[in-house]
Amino acid sequence: MTGQPRDEKEVPSSDTHIGTEDIFVTAVSAPKNGMSESELSVILQQESATAETRKINADAADKEKLTELKESYAGMVMFFLWFWFGALCLLMVTYLTYQMVLGLEIPKEIIIAAFTSTAVVVGLVGYILKGLFGSKT
Repeated sequence: MTGQPRDEKEVPSSDTHIGTEDIFVTAVSAPKNGMSESELSVILQQESATAETRKINADAADKEKLTELKESYAGMVMFFLWFWFGALCLLMVTYLTYQMVLGLEIPKEIIIAAFTSTAVVVGLVGYILKGLFGSKT
């Protein structure tokens, strides 16, 4: 097809599949078949409204899926944070108990390392959550 209007006898009927070039031909030839320009305008407005509704529904579905993903990521991050604090507390209690049983002094480097690593983990979790839930303006 060349995109040029065809004769009326070549215009596909309503039960025939219409390709993209046939739409142009049908729209150009439609007034000859009894459809007025106002009827075509109404049809185009309805199709435009349908397309807009589909876009809005797709955006809403996308936001719902994004919310589900954010909830699962937040849950995993919180699990990691609780796991980290639990492991750190267990290790510190075990180490401190061992040092006290032996009557040794607790090295300050161990306490500094525990606080520093905890601050790093909390900072990374905060950075991840800010990126996940922060405003996108």
